Amino acid sequence: MSAPVQMVALSGLSAAAQAKTLPDIADTLHTQLCKLSSDPSPEEAAIVAANLGGAQRAVLRLLEALQREQEVPDGTVL
Repeated sequence: MSAPVQMVALSGLSAAAQAKTLPDIADTLHTQLCKLSSDPSPEEAAIVAANLGGAQRAVLRLLEALQREQEVPDGTVL
């Protein structure tokens, strides 16, 4: 599964499960950024920009999951 598709499927997962996907996302971005660096093109730049946005959304979903998992039943955060 490619990183952008993988990110879409993360929203219902636990924080721990989401965190485990971060190295794969990082590897994908690293590869794309290296390719963009060695052979820049508007098309590659657009792809990398979109995937960076997807990575940001994945981290924000992880943040939400972490916060949700720290809440106690009365709604307070630990």
